[in-house]
Parts: sequence; structure tokens; C-alpha cells
Amino acid sequence: MGLKEWLIPQDKIFFDIMEKQSFTVLEGANKLMEILKNPNGVEAKVEELKEIEHQGDKLIKDIFVELSKTFITPIDREDIAVLASRLDDILDATYASANRIFLYQVKPSDSMLNLTEVIVKSAKELNTAMTHLRNVKNHAIIENCRLEVNRLENIADEILNNALAELFRGKDAVYIMKNKEIIDFLELATDKCEDAANVIGDILLKHR
Repeated sequence: MGLKEWLIPQDKIFFDIMEKQSFTVLEGANKLMEILKNPNGVEAKVEELKEIEHQGDKLIKDIFVELSKTFITPIDREDIAVLASRLDDILDATYASANRIFLYQVKPSDSMLNLTEVIVKSAKELNTAMTHLRNVKNHAIIENCRLEVNRLENIADEILNNALAELFRGKDAVYIMKNKEIIDFLELATDKCEDAANVIGDILLKHR
């Protein structure tokens, strides 16, 4: 890389990678929904989700490599790093949820399906926001996506509360433990979606 390339913001590189990352998060969310709706061949599907998660790991590594090579970035260096990390967190929690369902041989509950639906919808909003982030003129579109993710996370909190209340009315400790761990990972994924949306909101404030 020459001096000119090092000094001039590499807008296309960062935005291209982050768009791919957000699409990978959406792919992971859709695969999780597929696993919950159709448990047939769950082991193979979890392996497919694991591969998607590995693709996400590669993309976040690519982002940090580019950050180390680029002097001036199109948006704050810290925002790029945090946003990439939050998107990766979503994918990690998504895979963890699916893997626990397979390992524990748990039949997905309605609450798990509802939380996964929130994850899928949130991932779609984040993907839309990321495809517009390179153009500040799309501020309204991005802000609407952020607000929708925040709204969806509030729904996830309600689903979690109701799910835990129902779960702890049971008496099978092992059943409770397995299901609670999966539900917690699903809810964590929704939290990380909101975290990513909040970083996007911070970026918008800085570039008004």
C-alpha cells in the first residue's frame, strides 16, 4: 500500500466488509430459524450455522487488519471496531443457541421461536442500516432501522420474562436448566442487536 492509499480514507473497503458481516449475521439468524422450525437433520444444520459463524470470524479479522493498515478511516476507528465486534457477538450467540439445542436434544418452545423471530427481524434491520451507512443522505432510513431494533429488543424482554415465569413453574430441574440456558443465549443475541443499533446511532450523531 502506497502513501496515498494509506492517507486517503478507504471507504469502500470498510463499508464492503461490514455489509458482508451484517449479511452473514442475517444468514445465521435465518439458519437458526430453520433449525427451530424443522428439527430434522439438526446436526447438519448446526454445522452449516457453524460455518456461517466461521465466515463471520474471518470478516471481523479482515476489518481489524484493514484498521491496522489505514491511517484515516471513513468513520471513527473505534466505532468501526465496536460495531464489528457487536455484529460478531450476535452471530456467536446465535450459534451458541443452536448448538445447545442440538447438544441438549431440546424441543424448541414457542418462546424460543418467538425470540428467534425477533433476532431475524433485528438482523434484517441491521443489514438494511449497514447497506445505507456509507451514504449519510440515508440518515432517516438508518435511524428508522435503529429505532425498530430498539423496539424489537423491548419485545424480546417481554418474551424472556414470560418464558422464565412459565419455565420455573415446572419441577424438572434438568429441563429448566437446559431450556433457560438456550433462552438466555437467544435473548443475548437480541441484546447484541440493540448494542449494534446503538453504535449505529452514535455514528449518525457524529455525522449529521
